[in-house]
Amino acid sequence: MSIEAFNLDGKTAIVTGAGRGLGKAIAIGLASAGANVLLASRNPEHLSGTAAEIEHSGGQAIRTSVDISDPASCAALVSRAEDEFGKLDILVCNAATNIQGPAADMPPSAWSQVINTEMSGCFYLSQAAYKVMAKQRSGSIIMISANSSTVGYADLVGVATAKGGVDMMARNLAIEWGQDGIRVNTINPGFTEHVPEDGADVAAGDGDLEEDIRAATPLERRGRVEEFANPAIFLASDAASYVTGHNLVVDGGYSVK
Repeated sequence: MSIEAFNLDGKTAIVTGAGRGLGKAIAIGLASAGANVLLASRNPEHLSGTAAEIEHSGGQAIRTSVDISDPASCAALVSRAEDEFGKLDILVCNAATNIQGPAADMPPSAWSQVINTEMSGCFYLSQAAYKVMAKQRSGSIIMISANSSTVGYADLVGVATAKGGVDMMARNLAIEWGQDGIRVNTINPGFTEHVPEDGADVAAGDGDLEEDIRAATPLERRGRVEEFANPAIFLASDAASYVTGHNLVVDGGYSVK
Protein backbone atom coordinates (compact mmCIF):
# COMPACT_ATOMS: atom_id res chain seq x y z
CA MET A 1 0.00 0.00 0.00
CA SER A 2 1.26 3.46 -0.89
CA ILE A 3 -0.04 6.99 -1.23
CA GLU A 4 -0.80 6.17 -4.88
CA ALA A 5 -3.73 4.08 -3.69
CA PHE A 6 -5.51 7.34 -2.81
CA ASN A 7 -5.01 8.76 -6.33
CA LEU A 8 -8.24 9.40 -8.24
CA ASP A 9 -6.69 10.45 -11.56
CA GLY A 10 -9.03 9.65 -14.43
CA LYS A 11 -11.97 8.90 -12.15
CA THR A 12 -15.37 10.52 -12.57
CA ALA A 13 -17.40 11.58 -9.54
CA ILE A 14 -20.88 12.97 -8.91
CA VAL A 15 -21.38 15.01 -5.74
CA THR A 16 -24.86 16.22 -4.87
CA GLY A 17 -25.42 19.24 -2.66
CA ALA A 18 -21.97 20.42 -3.73
CA GLY A 19 -22.59 24.15 -3.35
CA ARG A 20 -21.58 24.55 0.27
CA GLY A 21 -20.57 22.81 3.47
CA LEU A 22 -19.61 19.16 3.38
CA GLY A 23 -20.64 18.70 -0.26
CA LYS A 24 -18.41 21.53 -1.39
CA ALA A 25 -15.48 20.29 0.68
CA ILE A 26 -15.89 16.73 -0.59
CA ALA A 27 -16.15 17.83 -4.22
CA ILE A 28 -13.00 19.95 -3.92
CA GLY A 29 -11.24 17.11 -2.11
CA LEU A 30 -12.08 14.55 -4.79
CA ALA A 31 -10.93 16.96 -7.48
CA SER A 32 -7.66 17.60 -5.63
CA ALA A 33 -7.07 13.84 -5.68
CA GLY A 34 -7.50 13.87 -9.47
CA ALA A 35 -11.18 13.15 -10.11
CA ASN A 36 -13.34 14.92 -12.68
CA VAL A 37 -16.39 16.10 -10.76
CA LEU A 38 -19.98 16.62 -11.81
CA LEU A 39 -21.41 19.07 -9.29
CA ALA A 40 -25.14 18.79 -8.70
CA SER A 41 -27.66 20.90 -6.84
CA ARG A 42 -31.30 21.84 -7.09
CA ASN A 43 -30.02 25.31 -8.05
CA PRO A 44 -26.85 25.16 -10.22
CA GLU A 45 -26.09 28.81 -9.44
CA HIS A 46 -25.12 27.70 -5.94
CA LEU A 47 -22.30 25.63 -7.47
CA SER A 48 -20.33 28.46 -9.05
CA GLY A 49 -17.98 28.91 -6.10
CA THR A 50 -17.18 25.20 -5.89
CA ALA A 51 -16.55 24.97 -9.63
CA ALA A 52 -14.33 28.06 -9.55
CA GLU A 53 -12.14 26.63 -6.78
CA ILE A 54 -11.74 23.31 -8.57
CA GLU A 55 -10.92 24.92 -11.91
CA HIS A 56 -8.51 27.39 -10.30
CA SER A 57 -6.54 24.41 -9.00
CA GLY A 58 -6.43 22.82 -12.44
CA GLY A 59 -9.30 20.39 -11.98
CA GLN A 60 -12.38 19.82 -14.10
CA ALA A 61 -15.89 20.46 -12.83
CA ILE A 62 -19.27 20.62 -14.52
CA ARG A 63 -22.35 22.13 -12.90
CA THR A 64 -25.85 20.76 -13.34
CA SER A 65 -29.23 20.62 -11.62
CA VAL A 66 -30.91 17.65 -9.99
CA ASP A 67 -34.02 16.94 -7.94
CA ILE A 68 -32.96 13.89 -5.97
CA SER A 69 -36.54 13.18 -4.90
CA ASP A 70 -37.34 12.48 -8.58
CA PRO A 71 -36.02 9.15 -9.99
CA ALA A 72 -36.05 10.55 -13.55
CA SER A 73 -33.91 13.51 -12.51
CA CYS A 74 -31.45 11.16 -10.79
CA ALA A 75 -31.23 9.01 -13.92
CA ALA A 76 -30.61 12.12 -16.04
CA LEU A 77 -27.80 13.18 -13.70
CA VAL A 78 -26.03 9.85 -14.07
CA SER A 79 -26.52 9.95 -17.83
CA ARG A 80 -24.96 13.42 -17.88
CA ALA A 81 -21.85 12.10 -16.13
CA GLU A 82 -21.58 9.24 -18.61
CA ASP A 83 -22.07 11.60 -21.56
CA GLU A 84 -19.47 14.09 -20.32
CA PHE A 85 -16.80 11.72 -19.03
CA GLY A 86 -17.67 8.31 -20.47
CA LYS A 87 -18.15 6.61 -17.11
CA LEU A 88 -19.04 7.00 -13.46
CA ASP A 89 -16.67 5.78 -10.76
CA ILE A 90 -17.80 7.64 -7.63
CA LEU A 91 -21.21 8.77 -6.39
CA VAL A 92 -21.46 10.94 -3.29
CA CYS A 93 -25.06 11.30 -2.10
CA ASN A 94 -24.78 14.40 0.06
CA ALA A 95 -27.83 16.60 -0.60
CA ALA A 96 -29.93 16.93 2.55
CA THR A 97 -32.50 18.95 4.43
CA ASN A 98 -32.19 20.47 7.87
CA ILE A 99 -35.76 20.18 9.06
CA GLN A 100 -35.88 20.15 12.85
CA GLY A 101 -38.60 20.44 15.44
CA PRO A 102 -40.65 18.51 18.00
CA ALA A 103 -41.91 15.16 16.71
CA ALA A 104 -45.42 15.85 18.00
CA ASP A 105 -45.69 18.97 15.84
CA MET A 106 -44.07 17.72 12.63
CA PRO A 107 -46.54 18.07 9.73
CA PRO A 108 -46.83 15.28 7.14
CA SER A 109 -45.36 17.55 4.46
CA ALA A 110 -42.16 18.06 6.47
CA TRP A 111 -41.87 14.35 7.24
CA SER A 112 -42.27 13.50 3.54
CA GLN A 113 -39.70 16.11 2.53
CA VAL A 114 -37.11 14.71 4.91
CA ILE A 115 -37.65 11.09 3.90
CA ASN A 116 -37.75 11.90 0.17
CA THR A 117 -34.54 13.92 0.33
CA GLU A 118 -32.48 12.24 3.01
CA MET A 119 -33.32 8.62 2.22
CA SER A 120 -35.24 8.10 -1.02
CA GLY A 121 -32.85 10.42 -2.87
CA CYS A 122 -29.92 8.20 -1.92
CA PHE A 123 -31.77 5.18 -3.23
CA TYR A 124 -32.81 6.75 -6.54
CA LEU A 125 -29.29 8.02 -7.19
CA SER A 126 -27.73 4.68 -6.28
CA GLN A 127 -30.17 2.80 -8.50
CA ALA A 128 -29.25 5.02 -11.44
CA ALA A 129 -25.52 4.76 -10.73
CA TYR A 130 -25.72 0.98 -10.49
CA LYS A 131 -26.65 0.64 -14.15
CA VAL A 132 -23.40 2.34 -15.19
CA MET A 133 -21.14 0.92 -12.51
CA ALA A 134 -22.33 -2.64 -13.05
CA LYS A 135 -21.31 -2.43 -16.71
CA GLN A 136 -17.86 -1.24 -15.60
CA ARG A 137 -17.65 -3.89 -12.87
CA SER A 138 -16.48 -1.20 -10.47
CA GLY A 139 -17.67 1.81 -8.51
CA SER A 140 -17.84 3.45 -5.10
CA ILE A 141 -21.09 4.85 -3.68
CA ILE A 142 -20.74 7.06 -0.61
CA MET A 143 -23.84 8.18 1.26
CA ILE A 144 -23.54 11.03 3.73
CA SER A 145 -25.45 9.86 6.77
CA ALA A 146 -25.05 11.26 10.31
CA ASN A 147 -24.24 10.11 13.80
CA SER A 148 -27.92 10.79 14.54
CA SER A 149 -28.53 7.39 12.93
CA THR A 150 -27.23 5.83 16.15
CA VAL A 151 -27.39 8.64 18.76
CA GLY A 152 -30.68 10.14 19.88
CA TYR A 153 -31.23 13.89 19.56
CA ALA A 154 -34.24 15.97 20.52
CA ASP A 155 -36.17 17.64 17.68
CA LEU A 156 -34.46 15.58 14.97
CA VAL A 157 -36.76 12.59 14.50
CA GLY A 158 -37.19 12.95 10.74
CA VAL A 159 -33.53 13.33 9.88
CA ALA A 160 -32.45 10.66 12.37
CA THR A 161 -35.01 8.18 11.02
CA ALA A 162 -33.94 8.82 7.44
CA LYS A 163 -30.25 8.52 8.28
CA GLY A 164 -30.88 5.23 10.06
CA GLY A 165 -32.50 4.04 6.85
CA VAL A 166 -29.51 5.24 4.84
CA ASP A 167 -27.13 3.21 7.02
CA MET A 168 -29.15 0.04 6.49
CA MET A 169 -29.58 0.81 2.80
CA ALA A 170 -25.81 0.95 2.38
CA ARG A 171 -25.39 -2.42 4.07
CA ASN A 172 -28.02 -4.07 1.90
CA LEU A 173 -26.74 -2.56 -1.35
CA ALA A 174 -23.22 -3.61 -0.42
CA ILE A 175 -24.43 -7.19 -0.18
CA GLU A 176 -26.43 -7.09 -3.41
CA TRP A 177 -23.92 -5.20 -5.54
CA GLY A 178 -20.60 -6.52 -4.27
CA GLN A 179 -20.66 -9.18 -6.96
CA ASP A 180 -20.69 -6.36 -9.52
CA GLY A 181 -17.56 -4.76 -8.05
CA ILE A 182 -19.52 -1.91 -6.45
CA ARG A 183 -18.73 -0.77 -2.93
CA VAL A 184 -21.34 1.08 -0.85
CA ASN A 185 -20.47 2.90 2.38
CA THR A 186 -21.64 5.82 4.50
CA ILE A 187 -19.88 8.68 6.24
CA ASN A 188 -21.66 9.62 9.47
CA PRO A 189 -20.66 13.15 10.51
CA GLY A 190 -21.22 14.68 13.89
CA PHE A 191 -21.20 18.41 14.64
CA THR A 192 -19.35 20.41 11.98
CA GLU A 193 -18.14 23.97 11.64
CA HIS A 194 -20.47 24.36 8.65
CA VAL A 195 -23.66 26.18 9.59
CA PRO A 196 -26.86 25.16 7.72
CA GLU A 197 -28.31 27.84 5.46
CA ASP A 198 -31.50 28.15 7.47
CA GLY A 199 -29.53 28.99 10.61
CA ALA A 200 -31.08 26.23 12.72
CA ASP A 201 -27.62 25.44 14.09
CA VAL A 202 -25.23 27.99 15.60
CA ALA A 203 -21.77 29.02 14.51
CA ALA A 204 -18.75 27.39 16.10
CA GLY A 205 -17.84 29.10 19.36
CA ASP A 206 -21.25 30.69 19.87
CA GLY A 207 -23.52 30.09 22.84
CA ASP A 208 -24.24 27.35 25.35
CA LEU A 209 -24.54 24.69 22.65
CA GLU A 210 -20.81 24.96 22.00
CA GLU A 211 -20.02 24.22 25.62
CA ASP A 212 -22.27 21.16 25.47
CA ILE A 213 -20.59 19.96 22.26
CA ARG A 214 -17.11 20.37 23.70
CA ALA A 215 -18.10 18.59 26.89
CA ALA A 216 -19.64 15.66 25.03
CA THR A 217 -16.92 15.29 22.36
CA PRO A 218 -13.58 13.68 23.29
CA LEU A 219 -11.77 15.95 20.80
CA GLU A 220 -13.60 18.93 22.38
CA ARG A 221 -14.53 20.74 19.16
CA ARG A 222 -16.61 20.61 16.00
CA GLY A 223 -15.21 18.95 12.90
CA ARG A 224 -13.67 21.04 10.15
CA VAL A 225 -15.23 20.46 6.73
CA GLU A 226 -11.99 19.11 5.27
CA GLU A 227 -12.00 16.43 7.96
CA PHE A 228 -15.01 14.93 6.19
CA ALA A 229 -13.53 15.32 2.72
CA ASN A 230 -10.54 13.13 3.54
CA PRO A 231 -12.63 10.10 4.57
CA ALA A 232 -14.56 10.52 1.31
CA ILE A 233 -11.32 10.43 -0.69
CA PHE A 234 -10.39 7.25 1.18
CA LEU A 235 -13.71 5.51 0.50
CA ALA A 236 -13.66 6.59 -3.15
CA SER A 237 -10.14 5.33 -3.75
CA ASP A 238 -8.41 1.99 -4.15
CA ALA A 239 -7.11 2.45 -0.60
CA ALA A 240 -10.59 1.27 0.45
CA SER A 241 -10.87 -1.46 -2.17
CA TYR A 242 -11.88 -4.03 0.47
CA VAL A 243 -14.22 -1.74 2.44
CA THR A 244 -17.94 -2.02 1.80
CA GLY A 245 -21.13 -1.96 3.84
CA HIS A 246 -19.40 0.18 6.45
CA ASN A 247 -20.78 3.17 8.37
CA LEU A 248 -17.75 5.39 9.00
CA VAL A 249 -18.54 7.64 11.95
CA VAL A 250 -16.60 10.92 11.87
CA ASP A 251 -17.70 12.83 14.95
CA GLY A 252 -14.67 13.37 17.17
CA GLY A 253 -15.81 10.54 19.41
CA TYR A 254 -19.16 12.14 20.30
CA SER A 255 -21.13 8.93 19.75
CA VAL A 256 -18.89 6.79 21.97
CA LYS A 257 -18.66 9.04 25.04
